[in-house]
Amino acid sequence: APSITTMTSAATVRRCPSLSERTSPAFTMTAATKILAITSSSFLLIFSFTALQADAFTAISPKTSTSHHHNHHCHVKPALKLHATTTTSTTSSTTLSTRIPINESYPGLQKVHTNPDIYIISHFLSPTACNDLISRARLKGTQRSPVAYAGWTDDIKDLLGLAASGPVSWGAILGAWYEAQGDESANAVLNLVLHALRNYSVLLVVAGILIAGYTKVRADGLQELRTSTSTTLDDLSDSGGGGDGSGVKEFVLRSADLFGPPLSLSSDDDVLSSPASYFEAPTVINYEKDQALAPHYDANRSASVEDANRGGQTLSTLLVYLNDVERGGTTKFGKLPAITSSSSSNDDNNNNNNNDEEDIIQRQVIGDPNLNIIPRKGDALLFFPADKYGKFDERTEHEGCPAVDEKWIARIWRHEGRVPPPFGLSDACIREYC
Repeated sequence: APSITTMTSAATVRRCPSLSERTSPAFTMTAATKILAITSSSFLLIFSFTALQADAFTAISPKTSTSHHHNHHCHVKPALKLHATTTTSTTSSTTLSTRIPINESYPGLQKVHTNPDIYIISHFLSPTACNDLISRARLKGTQRSPVAYAGWTDDIKDLLGLAASGPVSWGAILGAWYEAQGDESANAVLNLVLHALRNYSVLLVVAGILIAGYTKVRADGLQELRTSTSTTLDDLSDSGGGGDGSGVKEFVLRSADLFGPPLSLSSDDDVLSSPASYFEAPTVINYEKDQALAPHYDANRSASVEDANRGGQTLSTLLVYLNDVERGGTTKFGKLPAITSSSSSNDDNNNNNNNDEEDIIQRQVIGDPNLNIIPRKGDALLFFPADKYGKFDERTEHEGCPAVDEKWIARIWRHEGRVPPPFGLSDACIREYC
């Protein structure tokens, strides 16, 4: 949510005991000015609350959601997002740094969009690994996918700042002025200040309680934006999948090969030297008919505070489609244009031949003006929600369109720092398998 600053002028209330009648008109004019300020500040506060309802945690509430059985078009429309108005200047190509490096020669790597970089990786996982991941998820059992209210700390700070500079300040001043009426003592000015400070403290506490309650209600309501089920898999052993080998291990190891070692190592710890130490444990997500995930971001503008216990900012998202999906279930980037022949080959690092390029173009929903990827079993989708320094990139907003046919995906988030258990893999697991 944007930071809204309310400009208010300092108000000084003067009392002159010997000229009290003459000062009454001045008090009346001041009160009118204050009432006007309170009204305008209150409207700003209400607008901020209302606008925040439309702003996502990492997800934006859809206006409408319809699934069509005859094609892959996704009609989930994002509502007003205040992130966009405040981050445009900080997410342009001139202000964002480069993304984290990857293995540009990784087999099957095909760039489909430049700045922000988005890749499809053909045959990233074997059919056996895909089946094993689904089997393990079914055996473990899936639950309603969790939703995190990302940015809640900034929202509370912004709302408290707005309240403190507007309604709380003027309420404290007006209350103190009313209480001081008829006070002709020598301590009138001191009493006025004390009344104002007391009123300010009380009103600020009340505003804080109301804002905290609003934030809780909003966080609870965000769950409706995601209707899929999911589970995490952190067992890389070959047993437990009902098949040959471990799809979890294959997913983690191939992801480690794709990302390569971290940019810099601050210690000689063998765990930190493994790319897998920066991964969240693989998550398998299931979308049944009509289930979807509204437009959202994977990065968190408040990651330094809210995600400190899970490796900090999310620098990259790697999704693997575990089954072929004939209808629905596409992955749409609502702020990016569809793939064209020129856009898919307009970079020096693209080594795809013409057949690969044509295949990439056919992987999107035909007729959709935005980049909208059709799932294909074993293929991966790679993008970067933030630059290598953790700066949020609002252009990577994406959504899981409503499923018509059942869809299974597996996801790994690559963070800035070590992701400790239970969010990441254990030291023992990394040492044994990675």
